[in-house]
Amino acid sequence: MTVEEVPVNEIRSNLDERLADIEESLRAMMELVSDRVAEVTSAMLEGDVAVADQLVVADDDVDILSLRVEEGCIDTLIREQPVASDLRFVVAAMHVNMDVERSGDLVSNIAKAVGRLQGAHPDDHVRDLVVRMSSQAQLLMRRAAEAFRTRDSELAESIDELDDVLDDLHYRYIQHVISDARRGDLDPQQSLQLALVGRFYERIGDHAENVGERVRYIVDGWLPEAQAAERARERALDPEPRPTRGLAVIDSIAESRRIDAIRRDFVANVSHELKTPVGAISLLAETLEGETDPNDRERLTRMLSREATRVGDIIDDLLELTRLEETDTSADRLDIDEVVQLAVEKVRSFADAHRVEIAAVGLPSGLEVSGDRRQLVRALQNLLDNAVRYSDADQRITVTVEQIEDGVAVSVRDDGVGIPRAELERVFERFYRVDRARSRESGGTGLGLAIVRHVTQNHGGRVLVESKPGAGSNFSMHLPLAPLAGQ
Repeated sequence: MTVEEVPVNEIRSNLDERLADIEESLRAMMELVSDRVAEVTSAMLEGDVAVADQLVVADDDVDILSLRVEEGCIDTLIREQPVASDLRFVVAAMHVNMDVERSGDLVSNIAKAVGRLQGAHPDDHVRDLVVRMSSQAQLLMRRAAEAFRTRDSELAESIDELDDVLDDLHYRYIQHVISDARRGDLDPQQSLQLALVGRFYERIGDHAENVGERVRYIVDGWLPEAQAAERARERALDPEPRPTRGLAVIDSIAESRRIDAIRRDFVANVSHELKTPVGAISLLAETLEGETDPNDRERLTRMLSREATRVGDIIDDLLELTRLEETDTSADRLDIDEVVQLAVEKVRSFADAHRVEIAAVGLPSGLEVSGDRRQLVRALQNLLDNAVRYSDADQRITVTVEQIEDGVAVSVRDDGVGIPRAELERVFERFYRVDRARSRESGGTGLGLAIVRHVTQNHGGRVLVESKPGAGSNFSMHLPLAPLAGQ
């Protein structure tokens, strides 16, 4: 029997079976996540690391169901070719699957935090709010599951209001965590972990709200993206003709607004980056003031010094960026070999402390460039500093100098963690970090590569990067050679 000869009833039966299987798996996922929210909350409040570890491992159960839904949706689209409401269901199911699977990941994240919170003593207010956030997150997920089962559009819409309640609980929870930290009941790391836990509960509610939106899409085709697109189209329609005489003024205003936007973003980024160490300094100082144990005082003093150093490093790098943008670059004739040797020596002790070897290749090269010695040394030092921070002990960093067609290339190669392809275009942005946890832990400011880019541009060159996760990185500064004598 050919495909064309398959009875319509049989085709419909196959489609109904596939859709029913997808729905059953999605509902099982939502029930599983809801139950696990209760279990992980109990484990966290009781400090039961063993149960928490079991929940981390059990996240595979959600992933298995998620894979089943994904494969079911693909098979349905390919084999059954659904149309109209059935097609809407399959599209919605793929979105729901993603939201519920991510909710399972959030439960796993809360479980991972249990071990990190050993020794933390949040007050009764914080513990009570954890219970209430957990209950609200469970209610949201169950409401989403019920709306999905009954295809009740009004029930799905009501999830928005429930999520507002969870948002309010999350806000109050964060305020209490901050209060506990200021009183010295929590150290900065414990405060951060508790804040993240609250965020995880709140995000579970957001995903449940997304499920509700997809139920409304199944019922009547309602989509928040469609509403947003319509508003965008309305803004784009401008019945009033634009006077040509105003073009220069409009362009000037647009440029002014662009500069203002950049300035606001920069101030916001600086404020955000300084807020963490400054807040930690404040908390540590308050804790240190009432501490009597000599060992604890010594530990807190070291932490206070480290955070103060981080603030100083950020300010130094900000000043350096300002100098690069506002000061003309000198054009001294420089021996590139000397620049490399100076930069390597400046990083040598830091590398030795991390048991990382630095080797120079291609010296002496006899190549010369025109520029500012201090700027070039600082840029190469930043590349070496980054390479050390993202390398493991007993690894090697290689600095290579070689002549290329249009100048000289100074490359820094490491065998560290590497950078994902999607991140490569952004690594030179101010305060952008690929691995924020590792960068903060090692004291990075997030400005080093931005300085490298400014320096190379000021010298008429460019900086390139090649990297793969797990295979290290290669940063290369391409600089023009100094003109020959007499030219």
